[in-house]
Amino acid sequence: MREKIDSIKHIILIYYLVIAIIVGSFYAFAPLDASMDQTITIILGLFLLLFPVLMFYTMNYALHVFLFTFAFIAGFYGFYHHSVDDHSISNALYFTFRLYLLDLADVFTQDGSSPVRYPLLLDIARWTAASYTISTIFIAMYRTLEKEITLFMAQTFGNHHVIFSYNEKSHLLIHDLVQQKERVIVVDEQFSPERQNMLEDMKVIVIQSSIKDDNIFQTLGVKRAKSLALFHPNDRESLYVLMHLDQYIRRKKINTQVKKVIIQIENERYLEELTSFLARVEHFAFPVEIMNVYEEVARRFWEQHERILKSKEVLHFLIVGYESLGRQLALATQKRNHVPPLEMTIVDRFPSYERRGSIEKIPFDIEVDSLKELIAEREDKFSHIFICLDEDYVDLMEGIELSEIFPTTPIYMNFTDESIEQTFMIATTKTKKTLYSIGTIQEVLTKEYLGL
Repeated sequence: MREKIDSIKHIILIYYLVIAIIVGSFYAFAPLDASMDQTITIILGLFLLLFPVLMFYTMNYALHVFLFTFAFIAGFYGFYHHSVDDHSISNALYFTFRLYLLDLADVFTQDGSSPVRYPLLLDIARWTAASYTISTIFIAMYRTLEKEITLFMAQTFGNHHVIFSYNEKSHLLIHDLVQQKERVIVVDEQFSPERQNMLEDMKVIVIQSSIKDDNIFQTLGVKRAKSLALFHPNDRESLYVLMHLDQYIRRKKINTQVKKVIIQIENERYLEELTSFLARVEHFAFPVEIMNVYEEVARRFWEQHERILKSKEVLHFLIVGYESLGRQLALATQKRNHVPPLEMTIVDRFPSYERRGSIEKIPFDIEVDSLKELIAEREDKFSHIFICLDEDYVDLMEGIELSEIFPTTPIYMNFTDESIEQTFMIATTKTKKTLYSIGTIQEVLTKEYLGL
């Protein structure tokens, strides 16, 4: 609650300052009449005084609620007490709602004609109601056309980022770019209503279209885009977009402003082939950077823990889980020379036992087998343990269990969620530190890290 107060206290101060100026101006320049009696003055005063409480619950609709409620209070009181005839509550309510339709019921003269001057309270009510109605219409029109307006601005002035395919990985990059006040367009073939609303609330332009649409690049304004990121789960689709984009730029003879095109590749074969192709041939009409998020996490980890591989001690790594990050950690380790040569024991759902040189692969199913029993049977001494399973909770549980067997061995775990990692770090600050985090993909999917 305290954080909420701190975040909006400047808005509340501005609100009270503006209200004080408006009220002071009315008392100084507007001729007060009998309609502004003591009762309504107290009611409106309390409303103005207590209204900021609503700001703690909603800021987006605070102005609308203010205008609607103020007009309703003033209008209902005015019609009920200051009409020529004694009207019922029902009539007073009906007359009040007519104000929002920009129609004032003339019930202040005997013959129903418009008076020279309306009671001040009704003047205030009708202008407040008109302000509410007109502002609502304009906001509704803007929200209806907001996507088209924002997209037109991006196409015209550029300096935006285009993300192809929406998924867990691309969401992390989108979130960071939005946090950095960057304009983002995300395109995919299908969005659920919940995801589309969430992205639009983040001020992200959502384009639902086939990536094979011939007009998609023109619609996205890639000519003036700052960067493009291809995050399709199917590597072939990302490669298709990359090739199609190059053909589009060359065919249209576009002098593009794109500073970087990032393509996220999961399959190692595609990654090696595309990397080799870019190394041998300068083909694309724009700078291309190939990445695998787990490779980046592994590279970042070894850059921060270079001292481990530079040490002269005998190293024997245990890697639990060979999917995605586990594989990349092993590959990144092999690329770094260590004397004496280090050994790696890898356990995962391998079809059979295999040993090649200093690398040993052991069949293991975390859902069936016990990691603790497997290690106890082998009686190996590991210098470092890396747990790279699919779920953060499983990683943490296995890490805690292994720390009982190896109380002095550093154990590194893979966390996909930064909030879980932070909770883990807090929980282990007062205990003997043998459990560590390898890092998260969120740390490598940022504007700063990717150089966008």
